[in-house]
Amino acid sequence: MSEPGAAGPGADALVRQALAFRNAGADGKAIELLKQALAAQPDHLTAQIQLGATYIDQNKVAPALEVLTAASQQAPNSEIVRRLTALCWLSKSVLPKAREEAEEAVRLDPADGISHTILGRVMLRQQLWRDAEAELRKGAELAPSITYGLIHFGYFLLSRPGRLTEAAEVAEAAGRVAPDEFGVLLLRGDVALKLGRSEEAKDFALWALSQRATSREAIRLLVSVKARQSWWLGLWWRLNSSIWLRLALVAVFIPFGLWLVPAVYMIAGRVIFQRMIEHELRTVKLKPGF
Repeated sequence: MSEPGAAGPGADALVRQALAFRNAGADGKAIELLKQALAAQPDHLTAQIQLGATYIDQNKVAPALEVLTAASQQAPNSEIVRRLTALCWLSKSVLPKAREEAEEAVRLDPADGISHTILGRVMLRQQLWRDAEAELRKGAELAPSITYGLIHFGYFLLSRPGRLTEAAEVAEAAGRVAPDEFGVLLLRGDVALKLGRSEEAKDFALWALSQRATSREAIRLLVSVKARQSWWLGLWWRLNSSIWLRLALVAVFIPFGLWLVPAVYMIAGRVIFQRMIEHELRTVKLKPGF
């Protein structure tokens, strides 16, 4: 029991406590402790970095930018501050600034895989496909034991035509690193679904939901499985996954003057799919054992 008037924990101790809460998923408590640390020591760089990163996780970009700007003033050569700032600008779709910060992070530490991955994500948003792939691949190669780079590289490959086999290899690598990590479960589930293994994809979706029961991404994966297994939405899901199939379908209907039919079908399918997601967000229940 503390003596009356005794000083509370110092900034370093508060940061350690905040990290423990953040690792446990209690971001609100982590933010509270990090603010206390900065109140005790306003120039505590680790507290600023961790507070900025936690705000980013919660998609609170404005306060993240504010604290990271303060961090950059005292540590302009910190690649961590630079790459976190890049993520903020990426979230705000200010791509030139995001790229500038990401490139500076890479310049400061060329061996940092996470910085390469973030630069690759920015280039992907700029539709610089080859540059994005090079950076995402380098990020995964430089940090093979960190799932962040593997997940983003895996999803990039999954989105590119003819790269499914490579995406599956990256997903398996991520699974070996952290088999029960949320992002890894989603990637492996999406890969399994693209490979036609619906039941396996469903297991990954339920596993992810056991960790975050209201996650829209996990629900999206589960609903994608249901859509794939439905004869009506199954066709829509396949068409939505392949531009070549969509073009082929339009080509079939054009001679009959019915070229609008595929467009109406795609729109209707998407509306139904989104309604299924909203319904699952309200009603999903997990089986015992998950």
